[in-house]
Amino acid sequence: MPLLRHEPQGGVRSLDELLGIALALEQEAVRRYTQLAALMDRRGETETAATFRALIAEEQDHVQAVDGWAHSLGRPTPDAPAFLWRLPPELAASWEELTERTRLTPYQALSLAVVNEQRAFAFYSYIVASAPDDSVRSHAESLAREELRHAALLRRERRKAFRRERGRADRKPARADTPAELERLAVALLSATAAEHSALAARLLALGDDDGAALLTRIAAEEEALIPSGPGAAAAQAAIPDTDTACLRAAVAASERLAEAFGDVAAQATDELVLNESLRLQEAVVGHLAQLAERIDAKG
Repeated sequence: MPLLRHEPQGGVRSLDELLGIALALEQEAVRRYTQLAALMDRRGETETAATFRALIAEEQDHVQAVDGWAHSLGRPTPDAPAFLWRLPPELAASWEELTERTRLTPYQALSLAVVNEQRAFAFYSYIVASAPDDSVRSHAESLAREELRHAALLRRERRKAFRRERGRADRKPARADTPAELERLAVALLSATAAEHSALAARLLALGDDDGAALLTRIAAEEEALIPSGPGAAAAQAAIPDTDTACLRAAVAASERLAEAFGDVAAQATDELVLNESLRLQEAVVGHLAQLAERIDAKG
């Protein structure tokens, strides 16, 4: 599971367990989005604060829905705090990092919120794959779809924040209507990004950052392995930064572009094969983003 470094603790064998986990996840999201909305309000970022408040309202609706779901099944409302330990530790760690940053920009806030929504999707996907009960699987699938919908909303808002911060014109969203179109797009995008990461890895090695170079070399190899029909032609390279931190940030930017492109395809997909494959590719790339963010944080 690229989005989660460790498999969730224990399988989910009953609806009672799933209800408790879902309620804990929703209540934690309400708490964290409330923190982010207040932070953005204090900084005068009213549009971003409004986005988080809209998500708070939706998450609160989900809290009520889980409560109603429990009653409809003849079960008491779960004790959500008792299930917090079942949530992926990556969620809590990245939320803490997000809210403790003193210079957090709207783009950074939305980027990490996107990653966490996709981590929640990966968590529910794990439950779907391992659940022995059809009812648990079907309800976990519904919860997973909601997390993807939230991630799509946040990606749109993140693009707006990027344009506000960088003054850059909006790009045309990537699109693929058939599996063949997605394969051609994936070959082009993955080849270009793998080539860029390989060049940045070489620069990091020259700068003496062996660990950073090894990470980018591994990410480039994994990107090449994702290419449907084998490695494509290398793309023209952008200018390589002069410092190790700048190289890592350039690597993050390349992966963000890649994840966003596959997210665009998923958001517009009408073909189930295209949807599932674009989400699989995006999940792998978001896993790379988490590794890169961890490396940048380790460097201080």
